[in-house]
Amino acid sequence: MADTSDHVRTSDRADPADRAVATYGLMLVLIVVMFGTTMPTAVYSTYEREIGFSLHTVTVIFATYALGVLASLLAFGRWSDVLGRRPVLLFGLGFAVVSDVVFLFADDVPLLLLGRLLSGLSAGIFVGTASVAITEMARGRLVSRAPTLATIANIGGLGLGPIIAAMVVTWLPAPTRTTYVVHLGACVVAVLIVLVLPETRGRQRDKPLRFNSMAVPEDTRRPFIRASLLGFAGFALLGLFTGVAPTIATEVTGVHQLIGVVLLASTTFFGSVAGQVAARGIADDRAEPLAVGLFVCGTLALVLTFWSGWWEMLAVAGIVGGIGQGIGFAKGLAVVTRTAPVDQRAAVASAFFVVCYVAISVPVIAEGLLANAWTITGAGVVFAFVVMGLALLSGVLGARERAQVR
Repeated sequence: MADTSDHVRTSDRADPADRAVATYGLMLVLIVVMFGTTMPTAVYSTYEREIGFSLHTVTVIFATYALGVLASLLAFGRWSDVLGRRPVLLFGLGFAVVSDVVFLFADDVPLLLLGRLLSGLSAGIFVGTASVAITEMARGRLVSRAPTLATIANIGGLGLGPIIAAMVVTWLPAPTRTTYVVHLGACVVAVLIVLVLPETRGRQRDKPLRFNSMAVPEDTRRPFIRASLLGFAGFALLGLFTGVAPTIATEVTGVHQLIGVVLLASTTFFGSVAGQVAARGIADDRAEPLAVGLFVCGTLALVLTFWSGWWEMLAVAGIVGGIGQGIGFAKGLAVVTRTAPVDQRAAVASAFFVVCYVAISVPVIAEGLLANAWTITGAGVVFAFVVMGLALLSGVLGARERAQVR
């Protein structure tokens, strides 16, 4: 049968050392896109002073970003399996650049919403495609590390965004403009990197472009469900810390300095990266129970934060819960991509990220609405117990499956 692809795997022509450099280059590009999506977190307080809006408005802005992510994952999640990885990566970077330009001129809430929507589209296009491209580019010793490298770049980039933006806000003039100039410069570098890197999957001329149906192959379905339950709980915690933790830090724990607030909001990302690194040395049958246990401890610490008002407890919640999230996410993504057919990897990875980004958006919206109707403490406690229950359900299903195997 004739080969209808332009290049089945053009990266195979590259020297192994060159492929290692290319793998880390793709990690850097993914970090650039992801830190751009969370930079506005540190600028919200400035927007609140200049434009004037409440926690409810912050929640709506955050939800708009999540809507963009979900729309692009569903619309474009399969495209890189057909067009190749490079064109879709450049497509995602294009949305990131346009988002930065919109933010440069944003002086009201509608423009902020548009900027966040475009940022979400960029992240959704990029995250699944870049994660798969990293695993495909890796050779030699990097093959076993590639899924971890992809998740570290993803979560590490999300965690870097507020920190970089906080430094800009603290030390540079016109933070609502300078923040996005910094990211624009990083995007230019990222475009150049993508242009010079070898392609990992060429265009498949016999396959039409289709929307992502969210269909998961049968052999991947059971591990996908378990990974998605724990992934949903973990990303819900990340979403809370990204969207609402700055308010918790100021109103519940009494921390008001921007750097302190941002560092507290970033603790889950620090913990997540540590968990992903640690996950490589943990056997698969032990990783899930450990991830669930750490996550439950982290969410209990979050409950204690609302009752005690201690910022130290909020930091413990973020770090311990983040480590659990990182282990579960790294192992989950590795399993779903490893068990998926080669020609459906990007689609399956995108489906997994759809679940995760629903988790980021829906609980945060609910938290914001409950906080307006109730109190932020009451809403936070309810949130903590709900995500704890999801994590425990994942652990129970995993334990039952392991018992059946024995």
